[in-house]
Amino acid sequence: MKNYGKVLLRPVKSSFSKVVLAGASILLGPGNLWAWGMVGHETVALIAEDHLTKAARLGVQEILGTRQSLADVSTWADSIVDRRPETRPWHYLNLDAREDQNQFDLTDSCRNHDCVVDQIDRDQEVLRESFASKREKQEALKFLVHFVGDLHQPLHCVDDHDRGGNEKWFRYHGPHGTSNHFTWVNFHSFWDNLLEPHAKENPLGLASRLEKEISPEDERDWAKGKASDWAYESFLIARNDIYKDLPEGKLLERDWWGKDLPEDYYSAKMRLIVDHQLEKAGIRLAYLLNGIFEKH
Repeated sequence: MKNYGKVLLRPVKSSFSKVVLAGASILLGPGNLWAWGMVGHETVALIAEDHLTKAARLGVQEILGTRQSLADVSTWADSIVDRRPETRPWHYLNLDAREDQNQFDLTDSCRNHDCVVDQIDRDQEVLRESFASKREKQEALKFLVHFVGDLHQPLHCVDDHDRGGNEKWFRYHGPHGTSNHFTWVNFHSFWDNLLEPHAKENPLGLASRLEKEISPEDERDWAKGKASDWAYESFLIARNDIYKDLPEGKLLERDWWGKDLPEDYYSAKMRLIVDHQLEKAGIRLAYLLNGIFEKH
C-alpha cells in the first residue's frame, strides 16, 4: 500500500532538477491531500480500537471480517486516489489561514459536499443505513477511519495560499535543530510525518504511549460534537500556532533559500500538538463508531 506521507528530499548542493520538479508536481497537486502518513493513521485507528464498545467491535468485525482491523484499512483512502480522482477533495477543507474565519465559513468551503467534513457525515449515514450493501458499508467504514484522521491533521483544514503547506519548503537541521547539515523538507509532509522528514515511530508503541496520557476528563471532553466542530478546532490550531510565525503564501526552495523553521518547531510545543491531535482523532473515531453501532 502506498504511503503518501513520504517527504520529498534532496541534497543541499544539487540543482533544482527535473526529477525534483516531477516529484514535487505530484505532491503539489490539486488541494492539500496527503495527511498523516501510515504511522499517524494506524496510531489513530489503534487508539480507536481500544475504546470501542462490544457492540461496535462486533459491528466493525461484521463489516471488515476477522482478517482486517481498523488499522489495516486506515490508509486505504489514500491508495485509491489515482484510480478514483473524484475522492481527492474529500480529504481536506480549505479555510484561509490569514482570515478570521468562523464555523459558518465551513459551508462555503465545502460546496457539493466535496470536503472532509461532509464526507465524514455521509459515511456515518451509510453505516447506519440498514439497506446499504456490505460492500457500501465496507467502503464507508474505510473512508471514515481515514477521514477522521485527516480532519485532525491541522493542515488539512487550512490554506495559506500554499496548498495547505505543500508549497512551503524549509531547511531541516535535525530533530533538535542543532545539526550543521540540513535537508530541504516540504512543510505539509513534515506534519504528516509527525515533525520528521520520515516518521520513525512504531504505531503500536506510539498508540500505547499516547493512550497512557489520555485522562478520563480528556476522553469525556473529546467524545462529543461533530465533524464540523473538530474541523474548526483544527483550523484554529493551524492558524494560531502552526502558521503564526511563517510568511504568507508560497515559499518554494529557490525563493526561500537560507530560511529555517521557527524555534518552536524544535521544542516540545509542536510535538505536543501532534500528539494531542492523534489522541483526539482516536477517541473521536471510537465515539462515532460507538454511536453508530449502539443504535443497531
